[in-house]
Formats: sequence, structure tokens, C-alpha cells
Amino acid sequence: MSICPHPITGILVILLWLVCAAVPVPAAEATFAEQAAAVRAGASSRIRVTDRALIEEEWKEIAGLESLSTLDLQEGVADDAKAVLLSRLSRLERLVLRESPLGDEGFKHLAACHTLRDINIPQARCTLVGLAALAELPRLKSLRLGSHDLCPEGKGGAELGMTLLQFPALRSLHLIDVPLGDAGLEGIARYDGLWNLYLDGAGISDEAWEQYFALHPEVHVHVDQAHHDRDPNRHE
Repeated sequence: MSICPHPITGILVILLWLVCAAVPVPAAEATFAEQAAAVRAGASSRIRVTDRALIEEEWKEIAGLESLSTLDLQEGVADDAKAVLLSRLSRLERLVLRESPLGDEGFKHLAACHTLRDINIPQARCTLVGLAALAELPRLKSLRLGSHDLCPEGKGGAELGMTLLQFPALRSLHLIDVPLGDAGLEGIARYDGLWNLYLDGAGISDEAWEQYFALHPEVHVHVDQAHHDRDPNRHE
């Protein structure tokens, strides 16, 4: 005896099929070789690798991609020697290097990429010397940087703020686990060009923030991954 499915069951199956068909399937990330080939052919100007660190041969290949404008490496690993290769890229505009312990020498090499506009290196090992080197970048507008050596043992916050005065075009600054303290924020307040300021683990008092907002009511501020309550430009 055959069993006929209930009409409602059939309708549910059809509805489930329609929903699944409507949901777009994420495209698989192109391999490094495919992305590099597209850059060489002029079909692309970016490389993004999210699932692994590059091998030596791939780093050497990057150095020859003259038209590369965006390099996004989510798993690193770039050190000072790799920065030498990056310095050969005459059109590089956006650089993301996670899990990459670049020191002062590496940042000095990055300063040769005068087209850079956006730098994101959250696990660096640079000091104020390396930070100052980036001031040579005339187009740098966005800097996201983490390095315990910028303010060792809570010292150097004021000097870091003063270093920013050398930057000609910086508009967005994000410092990660850099213990600036109140003196550091006071130094940053001397820089008038910022639109966005994000500080994580900076150790700044409410009084210092009130003074900052009094001087810069136009700056959009996030503290420890949350919007600051006193920011007049707060958004939900």
C-alpha cells in the first residue's frame, strides 16, 4: 500500500526549497595564485588572504606586483624583512597585516610607500621611532596600530601624542592596548585633523575625556570597542 504524503508536508518542502534557493551561497575565496594572476593581468589590484600565512615564494611574488593597491593578510606573518619587499610597491594604498610583528625598521621601509592611505597593523612591535617614520606618508589618512612598545610601562604617552603633530593628513586613529594615560590624550588633543579616534586599553580618566571633548567636539570617539557616552556625535 502506497502512502501519500500529507499536502501540508509537500507545501513545507517546497517552501524550504524556495528559501534555500534564495539564500546566496558565499563565493569561495580565490587562491593566492589566482589573485596574483589577476593583478598581473590588470583585472584586479588587490590581494586578500584570510585563512593562512603566506609562504616565502608568495612574498617574493608580491614584490613584483607593481599595480597592487590593496594587500590584506589576516593571518600574517610579516616582519621587517617582508616590509622591504612591500617598499617596492609604488601603488600600494591599503595595507592590513595582522599577526605581524613589524618593528621600527619595518615601519621605516613602509614609509617608502608614499601612496599608502590606510594602514592596519594591530600586532606590531614598533616604538615611537617607527610611528614617527609613518609621518613621511603624505596621504596616510587612517592608522590602526597596536604595539606595547609605543608606551612601555605606561610611559611615553605624551610623546606619542606629540609625534602625531608630524602627520600631514591623518584623519582616523585607532590605538590598541597602548596605555596612553591622560598625558597621552592631552598630546593627541594637540592634533586638530582627526575625524575619528578609537582607543582600546588606553587608561584615560573621565576628566581627561571631558577636556578632550571641550577642545574637539567634532571628533567621533570610541573607547574600548564602545561609543563614548560624552561624544556629541554619538550614534546608535
